[in-house]
Amino acid sequence: MNYSLQQLRGFVAVAEEQHFGRAAVRLNMTQPPLTRQIQALERTLGVTLFERGGRGTRLTAAGAVFLDHCRRVLALLEAAPAATRRAADGSGGTLRLAFTSIGAYAVLADMLKLADAHLPDAAVELTELASPDQFTALSELRIDMGLVRPPIPEQYESVLVHTEDLVLAVPAGHPLAAAGPVLLADVTHEYIGYSPEGSRYLHDVCAALIGVDRYAVSQLTSQVPTMLALVRAGLGCALVPRSIMAMGVHGVRYRDLAPADAHSVTLHACWSPDSPNPVLRRLADVLRAAGSGLPALPDARGSERTASA
Repeated sequence: MNYSLQQLRGFVAVAEEQHFGRAAVRLNMTQPPLTRQIQALERTLGVTLFERGGRGTRLTAAGAVFLDHCRRVLALLEAAPAATRRAADGSGGTLRLAFTSIGAYAVLADMLKLADAHLPDAAVELTELASPDQFTALSELRIDMGLVRPPIPEQYESVLVHTEDLVLAVPAGHPLAAAGPVLLADVTHEYIGYSPEGSRYLHDVCAALIGVDRYAVSQLTSQVPTMLALVRAGLGCALVPRSIMAMGVHGVRYRDLAPADAHSVTLHACWSPDSPNPVLRRLADVLRAAGSGLPALPDARGSERTASA
């Protein structure tokens, strides 16, 4: 369509004033050129925008629809300079954040709160990806930041954002379901393991803790809901990060590991130094300043009491 911003502003003024003369005064112009602007706009659109009468001017049905669109267009144009400046300095724009299915329970909510607190004008686009897929997406600049498990390739920058203990998930009817802290050597049930392709880090940690010879599993998965469903079905036990207890899966009990077997796992925010996104740089600075001091999640032991009830 071949019409100008001046015509749109003139149209909005006439629609709101319901009078060509008052609209002309508001726009600091004379009435005849304003009238010609509206007539030209109507010819371009091929519709009548106003019903003209001796007592004033009223919008037609078509004019009312056009007014709504004009207001939105003009509001966007008025906001564009400030939004552009925010995008340039990193306070606005979009951050593409990826996370693992397991990591989502640990820190995703806290990361979003952190971004909202420090970058309230920035949008966050979320994508769930396994850590290896996140590294590929980072290298291709399809995402800006990932929440990943180690090991982290040396070409990326990263900050530790979360550390938590592993706990043992057992079926409700398991002999260890009512026990205190357990030794892994006492686990005679078959383990449900992590896929080495989708969850290499947790796979390697669990195999090292339990012992490769004992870590014989019939089921492998990288999806925590699937793992806990298998535990609930009585197919085995599983080592899971403590934050997973917040899921509160019925029929699954969680037990701390004895001090001799206690082990923690980590989660890192990771990004490419080649990313040109100013929003990423702003959030990376916030994370560097915070270190691993992100706001803590609610105590998972409360979830354990709920899950074990």
